[in-house]
Amino acid sequence: MKMKWRTTFILVLLLSILVITLLWQLNQDKSSIEPTVNGNIVQVRSFHLRSDSTHLKTSTKGSVFVKGEHGQFEQIQIVAEIEIDPLDWGGVAFYIPDHWQVSNITSSYQGNQLTLIPEVYISTWKTSGNDASWRTMVEVGRDRSYVPTGGGTGTVMIDLIPEQISMSTSESIVIGIEVGSKEENGKRMMGTDSIEVPLSLKEGL
Repeated sequence: MKMKWRTTFILVLLLSILVITLLWQLNQDKSSIEPTVNGNIVQVRSFHLRSDSTHLKTSTKGSVFVKGEHGQFEQIQIVAEIEIDPLDWGGVAFYIPDHWQVSNITSSYQGNQLTLIPEVYISTWKTSGNDASWRTMVEVGRDRSYVPTGGGTGTVMIDLIPEQISMSTSESIVIGIEVGSKEENGKRMMGTDSIEVPLSLKEGL
């Protein structure tokens, strides 16, 4: 009986040591996990645009990240710092090409003011014509009734996904960006200054 008890004790002790060793090993594995930096990012394009053709201090700068794998577009993310002049009703607009759709928008623009809601200052428009170069517009701080929205600063992130399951490397696309507004000879104009950001998987980073 004494021998049986000793054998049981030894088995329990060995099992406890085994469990402790396994738990320690799991903790070591977790702590040794390295974070992924730019996973599947195949291209990064920076941009900087100001309303130089006007007296307004409206501008945007940031980067466009292209994610892809096996020669296919997977996702595009536009990360933009935005500053809009208090007298500007044109704000900042991003033009999204055909076959791409906006999946998510995250914004801190005007979010530092407790009485204001960031999404109030962002609108998304879609064109219906078949000949349009741009299918979607994301507008920040723009008022189509020509009334300044009060201006402000913040960061906006726009996530895009292809309408098709995948888009090949042979397809290059362009993101359009414009800022500012002005009135000249009785005519009002929004998007006084603009740039285009070309993207292609072929070019790499």
